[in-house]
Amino acid sequence: MIIILSAYVGYKLTDVFSRYARDVMAFNEVDAAKTGATLLYLRPITGLLFGFLADRSRVTGWLTISFVLSVIGAALFGFGFIEADATYFFVMGVLLCATGIYGARALYFATLKESKVPVLLTGTAVGLISLIGYTPDIFTSPAMGYLIDNWPGAQGYRYVFLMLGGFALVGLLASLVLLRINRK
Repeated sequence: MIIILSAYVGYKLTDVFSRYARDVMAFNEVDAAKTGATLLYLRPITGLLFGFLADRSRVTGWLTISFVLSVIGAALFGFGFIEADATYFFVMGVLLCATGIYGARALYFATLKESKVPVLLTGTAVGLISLIGYTPDIFTSPAMGYLIDNWPGAQGYRYVFLMLGGFALVGLLASLVLLRINRK
């Protein structure tokens, strides 16, 4: 549940990259929209890549890597390393965050098999996990709006990325715990 909750917060926050490009990086509307459109291509590529890699090793290992990438990318944004004149860092931060987020999203239900959840209980498990795991649909957008509205400019976006980094860190810790449990 915690892994899915953490990954899904990240997924919901990918909407912020185009806004950040426009509001902080001073991209025009077209270039800011291209940022979001590029992420649409990155999603299936990342999902396939992480799925392929996870099929050949531990799912939780690749899930851990996904959250590490998200934490690093969110830290670049959240601690102010990415400013209006740092386009290279912006692209790098977006790629790190998005790769981590989409990688985690592609793998999180695969942890059921690796954790040896019986097939007969998979439906019940998915239902219970989803009850909490998808609550970011309720709180992520209002939280993002609150942060951006109450701290205008780059500061509000930094808080949004710190929120992303915090959830990714929780997902990372949960992945490490699950990796340890599954090794036993």
